[in-house]
Amino acid sequence: MKKYIFGSLFLLIVVVGAYLSFGVYRNSAFSTNIENGSYGECLNDSAIKNYSIDLWNREDAFDVRFVESGNSHCFAPKFPAIEVSSSKVTHWLHIVETSSGAQFSGKHASLGNFGPNWVFVDVGSQEKRDSSYPFYSLGKVFRDNPGWTSAPHITLTWNGKLFGLSEVEGVFYPVGAVSWGFNLKSWSLVPEALSPKLLEKSAWLEVVETLNDEYPGYVFSAE
Repeated sequence: MKKYIFGSLFLLIVVVGAYLSFGVYRNSAFSTNIENGSYGECLNDSAIKNYSIDLWNREDAFDVRFVESGNSHCFAPKFPAIEVSSSKVTHWLHIVETSSGAQFSGKHASLGNFGPNWVFVDVGSQEKRDSSYPFYSLGKVFRDNPGWTSAPHITLTWNGKLFGLSEVEGVFYPVGAVSWGFNLKSWSLVPEALSPKLLEKSAWLEVVETLNDEYPGYVFSAE
């Protein structure tokens, strides 16, 4: 009996040790390059893909550049990097849904009540969150290269919903949207990119009321 107990304990220690070691190795493999990263060099990649995604008026389109696996010059190597541009856009609002549980504090605090998954407005900094600022960036161009990780045995899904908005007399009107992101499967060392796709206006109608409730200093149009 003692041999069985000791053997079981030894096996447990080996398994836990291997799990923890793999977790450390995996996190190291997904380490970010925040201080030295460059969107210019990150997107200057021979594997870059170009997309043209219609705006909702079907008369204009987003120009999209997408790298499925970021190079060493990216802010988050191995993770997808994206650039979306349109002359019709003045503000970019980026809502992210992940397969993780909801969070209630920090710069990525959950938005509204959209079920058990973690849905948040991606604003990039705690300062923006504290000042109730909802936009990821301003101007005609949006860029992102998110680096995330999770426990080795958990599959993480990260789905970005990017809305291009046009400000007219203080009201923000949506002109179109793009869905993109990645899956990080359990035990994997390579994120699986989710290619950019058209996101229909119904996605905006699902969130616009909540945005107006949570950001009373801004007016978001359902039109």
